[in-house]
Amino acid sequence: MRLQDRFGMMHVGVFALSTLSVVACAVDPSPSTSATAQEVIASPLPGNLNLVLNAKTTVSIGAFANINGDVGSTGPNGSVLFDVGSSQGFGGFNVLASTVTVNTQASVGHVFGNTITVNGFASQQSLGFDPSRIPQIPAATPAAPGTTNVSTKENQARQLCPGRYGAISLGVNSTLNLNGGVYQVTKLTLADGARLEPSEPVVILVSGGVTTGIGSAIQPSAQALNPMTAANIRIEVGGAVTLGDSNQIRAHLLVNGKLTAGKQLGMTGAAWAKSISLGPNSFLTNDSVFATQAPQVPPPCNDNNACTVDTCVGGGTAVAFCSNAVVPAGTSCSDGNACNGEELCDAAAQCQPGTIEAAGTACPDGDLCNGDEACNGFGTCEPGTPPVVDDHDVCTADACDAEAGIVHTPLPDGTTCNGTGTCSAGTCVGGAGPSSGTFPFSATGTNSATQNTTNFDLQIVAGQQLTVGTCGLTGGSSIGDTFLRLFDPANNPVAADDDGCGNLLSLIVFTAPTSGTYEIRVGCFDFESCSGTVGFSLTGL
Repeated sequence: MRLQDRFGMMHVGVFALSTLSVVACAVDPSPSTSATAQEVIASPLPGNLNLVLNAKTTVSIGAFANINGDVGSTGPNGSVLFDVGSSQGFGGFNVLASTVTVNTQASVGHVFGNTITVNGFASQQSLGFDPSRIPQIPAATPAAPGTTNVSTKENQARQLCPGRYGAISLGVNSTLNLNGGVYQVTKLTLADGARLEPSEPVVILVSGGVTTGIGSAIQPSAQALNPMTAANIRIEVGGAVTLGDSNQIRAHLLVNGKLTAGKQLGMTGAAWAKSISLGPNSFLTNDSVFATQAPQVPPPCNDNNACTVDTCVGGGTAVAFCSNAVVPAGTSCSDGNACNGEELCDAAAQCQPGTIEAAGTACPDGDLCNGDEACNGFGTCEPGTPPVVDDHDVCTADACDAEAGIVHTPLPDGTTCNGTGTCSAGTCVGGAGPSSGTFPFSATGTNSATQNTTNFDLQIVAGQQLTVGTCGLTGGSSIGDTFLRLFDPANNPVAADDDGCGNLLSLIVFTAPTSGTYEIRVGCFDFESCSGTVGFSLTGL
């Protein structure tokens, strides 16, 4: 097989491979008749594909068009053509198809394909492409239209509620505003200069086709109260889509048939179809990621006021308007913050603030594992201190459940604990920890070992004497002024020391009255910093 440079032609079968960074030629020996088939190896695909154009068969991009986004074809014999002078922007985009052709003066990003012809420029080329590896094009959602046709006259403006309709036809230079929701229609037609302008997120399901005239537009209304992206206008079409010259589209299109656009199309969003043909001098750019399933859309006529009931009147009929009825005075319009009081609507549909709760008022978030939240007296709910889960008992499994709180589940009786003991009813019997040892520490800002400490658990049997310190024991040492505290199995403080060795170092000698897991907490005096090694020894048994 002969591979030419990027200005020539390259070809490889769907199950062959090669990434064109270095091309080496070699004569392969004749394969054995008993050899198994070689595994498929394909070039790695980008993990962040955002296909602005995606077709089952062919994508044809007209001369001097500019596509700012990834372009692909999912068919085993699919193809993508960038005609003379067309380009793929400057964002490191990708072209993915079994056959890719880049004509003279055209410029594209990274090409993945099996037959690649570049008479213009491609930033990178990778042979060995399996089309099934890119996002596949789903079928458009079947529409269930109604029978009421809706039309606008020349220069007329109207609005519509979501519902089921027959054909929707927009006259010359007319405007149809769509309130948010799902529209199901037989066909959609826009005459020259007509504008379809949703003011809220919509899904438009068309059982037939879509046709637009010269200078038509499908894009968010300038009267929209909330920002909208191209994904907020989703049009799914059972037939074909034909867009006239100089159209302005801001939407996501899913088309079972062919999508054809005239010259000078300006589109923001994405188009997925059986096949795609764009006219010359078109400009496309992506806006949000195309979803394979239609998103849920919120109720229509939202005025962003919690003190009104929003309704679109006339759904499925030729007459429509929004109704934003005032709720009764005293209706809650809570903002979800328990610390700034209960907000209530007044008779003028205004949400009135509540009275700020006093400091210490509980504002629980429903999670028992993150502490008890409380208001700070200024309208804000402050987080609580998470509870201590560890009960310092080696014979229990400790956990915290958001609803049930801390749970200490006894391990099965007979479970080995502390090396020589066994668990009985959640308690270690006959076991003791190591007789001596050391552990490192490094701390700062501990407020004399009351916070941010380095902790160490140790099993002690009743009657044993514990000696622990940063001095007076083999291995004990420190840089800085240390502070030690000791806590019993019930997490009660039982001993503490600052300067037990007569200097800045600490030493505790303690005889355990009960058996269990004791915790050593090491920190620094006041809010100073310190570090070193703590030594300990157990005697008496």
